[in-house]
Amino acid sequence: MTIISREVEIQDRLSTIFEDLMTTKESIRRELIQTRHTYKQVCDKHILSGFRTEVEWVEASHNHQQKFLEYDTHCYLIDILSDYRDIEGYFPEYLDMLANVESVMLRFATEERYEVSAIIKHWLGKLIQTL
Repeated sequence: MTIISREVEIQDRLSTIFEDLMTTKESIRRELIQTRHTYKQVCDKHILSGFRTEVEWVEASHNHQQKFLEYDTHCYLIDILSDYRDIEGYFPEYLDMLANVESVMLRFATEERYEVSAIIKHWLGKLIQTL
């Protein structure tokens, strides 16, 4: 029976979370495409109705903006984590990485961009659980 070091286990779990983050980003990208399509349809309907479907148009616009924000945040988080990833897919400076992600999360909260901060907090919690 081989003994796997704690460090290797942490690296494997971090890599798994990174892959989950990438998968989630792709899922959100597909949803973003759908919300964009819906938004375009609602815009056309709004114009054809003589601008009488404003509530539906505002809701579709809001949904699309929220999905874009979610997608953009996931892309930003992937960029941050990628900066700490080596060529073999490991995160040798993972403690610095976690500190950086936490500071970014707090910065967004300070700027009152709570939606972005909440998304980052979700992934930060997953990363911290790997320790």
